[in-house]
Amino acid sequence: MFSTRFGPGAAPAPDRRPSRRSVLRGAAALGALTAAGSTLGGCTTTDANAAAQPNPAYYPPAYDKIVEASRREKRLLIYSNTSQTAWQPIFDAFTGRYPWLADIRATNLGSSAVYERYYSEAATGGSPADLLVSNGGPLWGDYAERKIAADYSSPEKDHLPDWAEVMPGVWIFSTDPVVVLYNRKTLDESRYPTGLVSLAETAESKPSRFRGKIGVYDPTNAYGYSTNQGYTSTVTDGWETFGRLLPFARADHSSGTLVEKVVSGEYDASFNLSGGVAVPAAEGSGGLLGWSYCAEGTVVVPRAASIVRTAPHANAARLFVDFLLSAEGQAAVAKGGLTPYREGVKQDDTDSLQDIQRKLGADRVHLYRYTEVPEETQDAYVERWEKAMG
Repeated sequence: MFSTRFGPGAAPAPDRRPSRRSVLRGAAALGALTAAGSTLGGCTTTDANAAAQPNPAYYPPAYDKIVEASRREKRLLIYSNTSQTAWQPIFDAFTGRYPWLADIRATNLGSSAVYERYYSEAATGGSPADLLVSNGGPLWGDYAERKIAADYSSPEKDHLPDWAEVMPGVWIFSTDPVVVLYNRKTLDESRYPTGLVSLAETAESKPSRFRGKIGVYDPTNAYGYSTNQGYTSTVTDGWETFGRLLPFARADHSSGTLVEKVVSGEYDASFNLSGGVAVPAAEGSGGLLGWSYCAEGTVVVPRAASIVRTAPHANAARLFVDFLLSAEGQAAVAKGGLTPYREGVKQDDTDSLQDIQRKLGADRVHLYRYTEVPEETQDAYVERWEKAMG
């Protein structure tokens, strides 16, 4: 069973009140603001007339109308904070199924900018975006309150856990674990971390050696809030562990920075990183980097997709969401280094959610639940976190 206890669990520290954490509301300052889109090849006449593959038997007969309508749309635009490396196997498999939809563009924005870009465009005459994709937990709560999601129920729904549609029109397609990344050259093998507890023990064994040599995701960032608050609210003695570890840590706002500083040796380790970023980085490092789940309790932060009501290519977007949730799509999700969660998916590219549960024990795998977080709750949490850093 997944843990669902995600309250703030903290009282404010009145002596250190920070400025308002508007970044968790979606300030566009975090992440690139230009949509450096990645495009697959254009659609040819032959592709446009290609026969559609048969739908699964459990799809309604009317689904053929969605498929045919998508031929006239021909393209798809996704506002996303997901890398092209993760997207490419998904796009390849999707266009293999629907060759007339080869023109797919996906941004690689910061998690906040995904929403802010769309909100700004929608408020000033319309947005070209069809879907939003992000793992910025608290920002999905704000999105849901705005009632922006298209009213669409995937035919895959009955073949997924009841939490797959985490909010109306918001569909989880990967369940990426939060992991520790470390440098195997700067750390002795005996000190390779197996979680935050072991990392804290290492830091405490030589305080002067490890002070400032550990990176952590800043909780003023939407994803960083999810990982930090997820750990402290679900893992036994989570705040106690943070109290031991944070005095040795330095905060950063992006996965890329945290990875780069471990690669360079500036940090011996970084924690609260998405496995969708850290694991491919480690596996592609030629043995320089290692990674670990948190043995004492691993938080899983979902990555979700939502079709917006204003989507100009709504039928193509429906096909894409359904594909992400299908067995074929979940295998492609794994090929890109993200974590599939649908039962029975045949793939060997990465651990599935079920694999992680088997390795750690289901009671040590905690699913972060999207919800809108009041600003005062965010402020109180960050105050306590910063106080623990010292």
